[in-house]
Amino acid sequence: MIDPSVIRPEIALDDFLPIFLSSALAMLFGGFYVGIYTAVKVKMLKSWAMPIAYLFWFLTAYSLYIMGSLMHVGEFTAKALIVSMIGYLLLPHAVYHMQHQVHEENEH
Repeated sequence: MIDPSVIRPEIALDDFLPIFLSSALAMLFGGFYVGIYTAVKVKMLKSWAMPIAYLFWFLTAYSLYIMGSLMHVGEFTAKALIVSMIGYLLLPHAVYHMQHQVHEENEH
């Protein structure tokens, strides 16, 4: 028998594989989002690839939604996941905006 202090009783044993897969996909999709976004910004990819980056961000957010719903997260954790996904969307924009500002200040 499984000790209830180790596994929360609300999470079904059949949900562990989908939880693992959705969290792994969130990391994978998130890496593709940042990778494609960066490649477009440094001109390794054409600008038409940027919507693909945002598609991967959406897939990351959806994977976290699936993970959170399977884990029956509380209200605070659900809000934290939402805030983290908004931050994950905006952080690359902030980084490349700051990079552009530093480049403009030092090059011109």
